[in-house]
Amino acid sequence: MKEKIGYFVKPVEVNPSKVKDNGKEPNVMRVYLAGPDVFLPNAVEIGKVKKRICAQYGFEGVYPLDAPFNVLFDLDSPVAMAHTTFDLMVELMDSCDLVIANLTPFRGPSMDVGTAVEIGYMYGCGKPVFGYTNVVKDYAERVEPDDFFVESFGLVDNVMVEGLIYRTGAVVVRADVPSNEIYTSLEGFTGCVRQAAEKLLSQQT
Repeated sequence: MKEKIGYFVKPVEVNPSKVKDNGKEPNVMRVYLAGPDVFLPNAVEIGKVKKRICAQYGFEGVYPLDAPFNVLFDLDSPVAMAHTTFDLMVELMDSCDLVIANLTPFRGPSMDVGTAVEIGYMYGCGKPVFGYTNVVKDYAERVEPDDFFVESFGLVDNVMVEGLIYRTGAVVVRADVPSNEIYTSLEGFTGCVRQAAEKLLSQQT
């Protein structure tokens, strides 16, 4: 049996009411929370819980929906709104020290394409990249046969995705969750935040 790159986390239940917020502290590391979560019906609630989990581990979570989207109301076309949204996300990423990305397959066998751009941007800025997925199967196992070559390296996605995390000195956290919870479970996210804290915050002490 081939060895999978990454590690699995056992199912745990995240209760928002039990996650304590440490509040903002001087010099706390800011984490950009990338992922397709923003497209979910309960996107705001998920963001709040993710930020509280970050605080529990000593980070300040920065969620894409934290951006001042009110500036879009002054624009007169969808294209202008789109490009301004891009600028807002870049500003948020520039204000952060690292990124934790949701690599769960979204609208196909691969991760959300916007998230892929964001982790590439953060890596290009020399910032640590961490990631998790709520689907444990390798990328090659998820792709439908189409007569084209498929990377079969035992990774969760394209090598250019997981390579960023490997270069950070981390591994992708794979969480085995029920199929109806792959977009809402925070098991993998919590394990990923823990990994980032162990790697980065322990170096500060």
